[in-house]
Amino acid sequence: MTTAESHAFLERHDAAFLDDLRSLLSQPSISATGEGIDDCAAMVRQSCLEYGFDDAEIVETPGRPAVIAHASADIEPAGAGRTVLLYGHYDVQPATASEWRSPPFEPTVREGPDGTDRLYARGAGDNKGQWFAHLCAVRALRETSGLPTDVTLVIEGEEESGSEHLEWLVREHRDELGADVAIVADGPIDESGRPHVLLGSRGLLYVDIEATGANRDLHSGNFGGPVPNPATAVVDLLSSLRTDDGRIALEGFYDDVRPLTDRDREVLEAIPVDEEAVKADLGLSALATDQGESYTERLLCRPNLNVAGLDAGYDGEGMKTVLPSRARAKIDFRLVADQDPDEVFESLSRHAEAQVPPGIDVTLSRVAAMAPQRTPADSPVVEPMLRAVREAWHEEPILKPSLGGSVPTYVFADALDVPCLVVPYANADENNHAPDENIALSCFRAGARTTVELLAEYADATLE
Repeated sequence: MTTAESHAFLERHDAAFLDDLRSLLSQPSISATGEGIDDCAAMVRQSCLEYGFDDAEIVETPGRPAVIAHASADIEPAGAGRTVLLYGHYDVQPATASEWRSPPFEPTVREGPDGTDRLYARGAGDNKGQWFAHLCAVRALRETSGLPTDVTLVIEGEEESGSEHLEWLVREHRDELGADVAIVADGPIDESGRPHVLLGSRGLLYVDIEATGANRDLHSGNFGGPVPNPATAVVDLLSSLRTDDGRIALEGFYDDVRPLTDRDREVLEAIPVDEEAVKADLGLSALATDQGESYTERLLCRPNLNVAGLDAGYDGEGMKTVLPSRARAKIDFRLVADQDPDEVFESLSRHAEAQVPPGIDVTLSRVAAMAPQRTPADSPVVEPMLRAVREAWHEEPILKPSLGGSVPTYVFADALDVPCLVVPYANADENNHAPDENIALSCFRAGARTTVELLAEYADATLE
């Protein structure tokens, strides 16, 4: 099918679309505190109905409400009866107004650092601006050539708080969420300015470690030696988590890591990364990669253990010879396809128990977890998406095996048994989670065109 008329419709109605997006961005919707959540969910539902969806429902969850909307195909191309599932989230991070150049919930268009117009507001890039592009696309298709596939839209309200109940939501509503492919428009495009298509995302396991010893801080001269030190215990535990060659030492940690295929390696080799430029930008003399291993392979296809924070004893100026009574550490694991965060946590717990010295109590608290997911590079859903992005952005997209961070793509792959792709619509410097969050208007417009194109592509593509 031709999409030229739909693209022209998007251009003609650009100002009205931006006005409606500003209204949505003006509504706070902070999942961490609950501020504005119910009002925003109602706005999302109403926007879906106004933009051409046949029905839209606010769905209560054990946490924040979600919105599920459906639009049935208007025409019957080769892919009649095919369904595309689109995911986004309406909740946003908190924002401190004093840190922003313009108020975070007063959307403002101004020139960005690259000289192009940008829309500044909390949620502009993460994620209201990205999923609102889906609505613009559905309306453009329905007003012109017709909607070529069934579309289901899921907009949740807890992503910025870990998507705690998304899996519950999807499993509870599985019958109405069945699809042929799931698409997540979230995150930034590549730093080169080129769009990219991601086959999934790494998983996450975030753990707090607390070690306690004596019932109070002590003088290291009067007690040091016979009295065990919690800080030493935590440091020793962290050190024991890696072998001398840098591998993670937990029992069974690598057992389920999915091996790279020849096609995976082709994808990795085609990703343009200047490792010398990365080192120069970060002020590093070397990167932590093994011989023969690229930066992208280490980042996107190998699991990692990160020490995110340490806290113990005295860290002020001068000297205080203290033997601390407690010590804390925060660690996160980034997991890759087929690893299970539950199994990793159990292995970590057993390892920690074996490492703790007498006189020290260690508590592990699981703060957050998200399973990894990766669609095979040779899946039939990949090429249609690459064509859609190429046509919409007028750029050759970069195909990547995974997002380095974690988004809940695993929910759709596991609960619905459907391939899932991540296709970001925001600029690389969107400042998500930071002051002056923004979306380049050129990216927003390209995102709407992308959704038009992907719906057309999946209507006609052979996906078996």
